[in-house]
Amino acid sequence: MKKSILILLLLPTFVAPLFGADTYRILLVNDDGVDAPGIAAMAAALATDPSIEVTIVAPTEQQSGKGTALTIHADLPLRPHQKIAGFRTWSVDATPATTARVGLSVVLADNPPDLVISGINKGENVGRIAWYSGTVGAAREAVLAGFTSMAVSLQLNWADPHPAFEDAARWVMPIIQALRDNPLPKGVYLNVNVPQPPESIRGYRLCRMGLEAPQVAGFRVLREENGVRYLKSRWAPAHGTDPGSDVAALHQGWISMTPLHLDSTDYRAFPRLENLMNLELPAQGERGDDTAGAAESAQQ
Repeated sequence: MKKSILILLLLPTFVAPLFGADTYRILLVNDDGVDAPGIAAMAAALATDPSIEVTIVAPTEQQSGKGTALTIHADLPLRPHQKIAGFRTWSVDATPATTARVGLSVVLADNPPDLVISGINKGENVGRIAWYSGTVGAAREAVLAGFTSMAVSLQLNWADPHPAFEDAARWVMPIIQALRDNPLPKGVYLNVNVPQPPESIRGYRLCRMGLEAPQVAGFRVLREENGVRYLKSRWAPAHGTDPGSDVAALHQGWISMTPLHLDSTDYRAFPRLENLMNLELPAQGERGDDTAGAAESAQQ
């Protein structure tokens, strides 16, 4: 009898590890495509922690600059892909935000992740550029779906044909552990940017989003044929002279960590806009749409 009681008392100790009670589940997505080296480096780093379970869902091809665009007017093929770092992997012919939503609502519908990681992106996503980024857009989509997420990008050195993705992934692991111990507040996602070269990294900095305008942002005409002008995008990041911003921190060799929120409301503007609440509604005949006339025409 005493032996049976002892077994029952010890049973939870053995059952918890058996069923993965301490497993930390991660959905890994990106915008550079399923075969990009950045996502492979992040997956390899995550594979060093046996308590982490990773599922990868990524775009079939390069999808940079798509922001939070969704692919909705198409039948989306969800294809099994060869494993990356030993983890189950799927590809989707869709935007980054769409792949995040597919991963959450289809692939992991019955096994939701604790964290969604988007990246590692080839090229920084600091300041205003974060609004356009497909990497950040996928993380934002995960938060819109009610999950905790972070975007990870590596500063781009155009002269280096082999970006230091493995080093960047190693630097990101402590951030993941910190979020595991202390999850982000609801509606908040973290935008992480790692500087290059790795030996220049000074540490971590919590920053605000920089608002400096990029040095160059627009399009130039490449050529003109039969009245059609063919354009090429031109972009160069901000100088990074705004103290306390993610742009400045990255330029100074810090890993920038910017908490972003779904609520973009500018509450400081409310006092200056209170007069808008006192506007008078236009008379029915002045509204620009003759509702009565439209209804009468519809009846005819």
